[in-house]
Amino acid sequence: MKPSHTTQLELKVHQQLRDCSEIFLALADPIRQDIIMLLTKHEKLNVGQILEHSSMSRSAISHHLKILRQANLVNANKKGTEIFYSLHIEDAVPLLKAFLNTTEKIMACKTPK
Repeated sequence: MKPSHTTQLELKVHQQLRDCSEIFLALADPIRQDIIMLLTKHEKLNVGQILEHSSMSRSAISHHLKILRQANLVNANKKGTEIFYSLHIEDAVPLLKAFLNTTEKIMACKTPK
């Protein structure tokens, strides 16, 4: 493949990496990973229900949920006085797939045949 095409792919993957950075940051923490896994098993949970599965404080769990919301990985819906959190990865998956696809193309260009 031509070097200019490789450079275009590198620019593209660089932008995709930036687009995914909040997702990577959110998923990098083991506590947030645990919350994501918990939400895969339950349709929705409030902070108290999440606390039942954690040794963290309420404020720490709320902080982690805030980061997951900012990365658009969970939804927060208020019902009465409670806020229920649910998994929302539908927007993240295409971004991550595009990043991986472009990365694979770059690797293919740089791998000797």
